[in-house]
Amino acid sequence: MRLVCLPTIIVALILLPIASWAKTIDVLAIEYPPFTNSEEPSNGIAFELLRKAALSDDITWRPVYAPPGRAAAIIRSGDWCASFYPADESIKSQSIVLSKSEVSVGLVRLAKESTFIWQSLNELNGKSVVLLRTKEDSAFAQQFTDAGLRVVFVEDIDTGMRLVKSGRVDYALSDNLSFAQHNDDALQFSKSALVVTPVTLYLNPACNIMDLFH
Repeated sequence: MRLVCLPTIIVALILLPIASWAKTIDVLAIEYPPFTNSEEPSNGIAFELLRKAALSDDITWRPVYAPPGRAAAIIRSGDWCASFYPADESIKSQSIVLSKSEVSVGLVRLAKESTFIWQSLNELNGKSVVLLRTKEDSAFAQQFTDAGLRVVFVEDIDTGMRLVKSGRVDYALSDNLSFAQHNDDALQFSKSALVVTPVTLYLNPACNIMDLFH
C-alpha cells in the first residue's frame, strides 16, 4: 500500500510549486504615486483597481518595481506578463482599461497668472523639460526633442517638480491626480494635455492571462 501511494505523493509534491506559481503574477511597475507606490500597503490606485478587475481573488498580483529605463528594457526583452509601465507601440501587447475616468498627462511650470496652454510643443522651443527615464529615441521623448526642447531624464515625478520649483528646468511631466496630491501653489499644471488616458494594464500575449479579467 505504501508503494502504491508513494508515486502519488511524489507527483503531488512536484506539482505543488507549479500550482502556487500559477496563482502569482508579477506586475511590472515604476514608482509613480499615487498610481503605483511601493510605500503604500495597497501599492497605489492602479493595483487597487487591478484587484477589483480580476475575476479570481485567488490570484496574487505581485508588484515588481524598476526604474523607468529598466522597465522599458524588460518589456523589450519579452520577459514580462503584466505591466503598468506602457509597452512601446512597436511591441505586441494587449491592454485592460481599469479606470472609469481618464487621467490627463501634461506639464508643470512655476505658477503664473496666465493659463498654461499651448497649441503645439514648438511654442515651448528653447526650454527644458523633465521626463521619466526611458529610451532617448522613444516616440514620446522624441516629440520634445523635435520641438526644440532640452530633455532631462529623472526616475520619478517628484524629482521633476522639485527641479522646476528650484528653477533648474522650465517644465516637468506630471498628471492631474499626482499634481493635485502634491498640493503646491508655487507650481502650475498645464491646461493642455499631452495624453488623456484611463489607468491601463498592459499584458504580454505570450502569457495568456487576458481571460483572468471581466
